[in-house]
Amino acid sequence: MDLNPGQLDALVAIAEHGSFEAAARELHITPSAVSQRVRALEAIAGQVLVSRGAPCRPTPHGERLVRLGRQTRLLYDEASEALGAVTTVELPVAVNADSLTTWFRDVLATAAGWDGTAIRLQVDDQAYSQQLLRSGDVLAAVTSDPEAVQGCSVEPLGALRYVPAAAAAFAG
Repeated sequence: MDLNPGQLDALVAIAEHGSFEAAARELHITPSAVSQRVRALEAIAGQVLVSRGAPCRPTPHGERLVRLGRQTRLLYDEASEALGAVTTVELPVAVNADSLTTWFRDVLATAAGWDGTAIRLQVDDQAYSQQLLRSGDVLAAVTSDPEAVQGCSVEPLGALRYVPAAAAAFAG
């Protein structure tokens, strides 16, 4: 399968913005050009990749290519940075609110010192973060599920202990 990066970019933009028109604005091309790129990608894949509704959504096969498109974009950005081009690599990460308010702050403080890198957080319950990985919405996630999503690896980070607490008037 010979995939064109421009076609993958169009598919990713549709997934991120929900319409061909918004994807066209993001890519600075016409909606017709977005449509042509998606049709060409669907011809290569041999199946429908976008459910054309309101909003437009990638099909399950389209979601795989959205993930590939995001990963490809990340690799291109890293290569451009290594070659000296000025760019910011955006890393979309899913994290749960409890982790964000406790230990993940240290991660963000460290990441703030990384030149050319921006962390885009999507805050969601850890039970749903694997779905964000599967759909390609994020490239990394804090999750409670020990099973890796295809194309990903699991790195145990530790455990978060919850301590029950209540106001004296409520507990009494």
